[in-house]
Amino acid sequence: MTTVLAWATLSVCLILTAIRIPSAIRGENRMMFVLFALISLDILLSIEGPYLLIDGWLGDFNVSNLLLRFLLYGTFLLMGIKVARAFASPGGERAIRGPIGLAVLGVTAVLTAFFFFSMDTSDSTVGLNDLDPGPALDIYAALGRFYPGYVAVCLIPGMWRSVRGSGPVLLRAASATLLLGLGLLIVSQVFPLIPASVGWLRPLINYSAALASTLGLGGIWLSKAIAHRASGAVTSTQ
Repeated sequence: MTTVLAWATLSVCLILTAIRIPSAIRGENRMMFVLFALISLDILLSIEGPYLLIDGWLGDFNVSNLLLRFLLYGTFLLMGIKVARAFASPGGERAIRGPIGLAVLGVTAVLTAFFFFSMDTSDSTVGLNDLDPGPALDIYAALGRFYPGYVAVCLIPGMWRSVRGSGPVLLRAASATLLLGLGLLIVSQVFPLIPASVGWLRPLINYSAALASTLGLGGIWLSKAIAHRASGAVTSTQ
């Protein structure tokens, strides 16, 4: 089930990325293209087949997992800034790109690299599932969840205002979908509390969060594009 969800999420991301190519070539909102492309790469590196192939090229010691962590940090930094600006949330933007937010990102990245290289990561295994368990692996996994969760917390107030506002139905629905994705990212912080007997919930929550966030971003972009075209049409008839 989670494999199907992973490939479905990747397909949605690739479609949205492809849709953004013409606009990106014209120089219109290129950050959205970059964001969808980054999310696509994030999902690709989380799927077993592509992960094992790419990690084999990189030396077969799971450096692809470390690369995935850093890509995720960059993805959420860009997404956080983009969404906070789009929904006029200066507090959220400051918390992400201000001194505190950048310090959180920097410390998280440094600690992620430190704990990765402190482990024996030989032999590729997606999600590091087959590595020997230990405190270093637990902390490394927690760090990977922490920064996306931090960005989610910064964005939730602005998204909630949009959902409760009087904007277009599509915008409010897309905001609610993105809010769901952000909420699942916060839920992922308690993964260590999930019993091994229902461990399948972890990838289900992760991919559901990615899919909801991607669909939400796509819906927000579509709503903004429709509003822009409608505004242009009104102006041209005056």
